[in-house]
Amino acid sequence: MLATIDTGSGAPVVLLHGQPGSKASWAPLIDHLTSQFRVLAPDRPGYGDTVGEAMGMAENTDAVAEYLRFHGAAPATVVGHSWSGGVAVLLALRHPEMVRSLVLVGAVGTPDSVNGLDRLLVVPGIGDILTVAALTGIGVVLPQIRGLAKGIDPRHRAASSRKHVEPEPEPEAASAPEPGRNLPRAKRTTRLRSSVAVSLPNEMMPGGWRGAWGRDRRTFMREQRALLEELSAVTSSLAKIDVPTSVVVGTWDVVVPPHAARSLAAAIPDAELFQIPGVGHFVARDASIRLAEIIAMTDRRAESLSTE
Repeated sequence: MLATIDTGSGAPVVLLHGQPGSKASWAPLIDHLTSQFRVLAPDRPGYGDTVGEAMGMAENTDAVAEYLRFHGAAPATVVGHSWSGGVAVLLALRHPEMVRSLVLVGAVGTPDSVNGLDRLLVVPGIGDILTVAALTGIGVVLPQIRGLAKGIDPRHRAASSRKHVEPEPEPEAASAPEPGRNLPRAKRTTRLRSSVAVSLPNEMMPGGWRGAWGRDRRTFMREQRALLEELSAVTSSLAKIDVPTSVVVGTWDVVVPPHAARSLAAAIPDAELFQIPGVGHFVARDASIRLAEIIAMTDRRAESLSTE
């Protein structure tokens, strides 16, 4: 069974983390939801406290359906981030009784949500090397660079990690900096620091030196292969979705770019598209209040339909 956070009361909202990730990545958002909803956030197979190895998208879908039945949490508003956007879509088609509505955040789903690097990561040999480098960067190097951009001493982060101190809540992202090349130098510097801060992972992401050579590497590579093998099944399912759906993207997302979110929203009947200025791929971290509002609005759309 999937290890989980289960807190709050009300209609169920299930948060499915991305690749890599864990239930802890939803922490900034959960506090904004528990006054209205019962919030469940599992570690998907291959991650965190859930035992066992990674699975593909369809297998994740079946595991999530079993998880929802076990916890008596269906039908739920299902929030899928990044790779798990594909899981959420397949869940709505394979187990429609489990899904009340969908919120797809920086989500894969259409062919333009993958790029050349995604394909290179599955090439034997080269893919292994790139995956080890990526997980080391995600778990060690990039959070330190992000900390410097935000004016946080990385030694403080490291000390907090060793003492198992919860990191301070992330502030909401500021609105997008002013456009134009003629900004004063101080404003250009602020813009650059802001774009770095919202683009890079923090210390809550899996990976690091040990994970890059162990389970995290195996999980990442299994899911990367599944992304390329199963994306066409996700894409072909989009037109069949018949629950209220919101597609959410940060305008500075460099992982699953905004144009892919627009394609995704266009492919799903009656989907609403929400583009959040000045935010990157980690919407739950950097715009948690806004994302909580979108989740609540999507759930209300489902409620209104159920009472008609």
